[in-house]
Amino acid sequence: MTAAEMLAARVKAPEEIRSQALLDAEGAILDICHRDCITASMVSLQAALAAVYVHRMLAAGEESRSEGEVDVTYSYSKEIPADLQQRLLAHRKLKQAGVANAAKKSV
Repeated sequence: MTAAEMLAARVKAPEEIRSQALLDAEGAILDICHRDCITASMVSLQAALAAVYVHRMLAAGEESRSEGEVDVTYSYSKEIPADLQQRLLAHRKLKQAGVANAAKKSV
């Protein structure tokens, strides 16, 4: 199953929003994990993160809402949820020592 199919099963949103959320999620995952491409084991993470991004886009900046006696707070409005962050870090590659130590001068 592709990330697009997983996302379509999770959230009901226009195709354009889902596509943009998938691209944003892919970029975030690649940045966090120091990778060039999404691996097969990361596809479900991409769909899960894209679902968070879809909810953010549909909320249009709302962090909470009150209607009558009902109060709703959107916990996904600021950061990547902690459970997804932990799962992403399991796929993280370390940067090469040459790149990490590029600023150091040799004697």
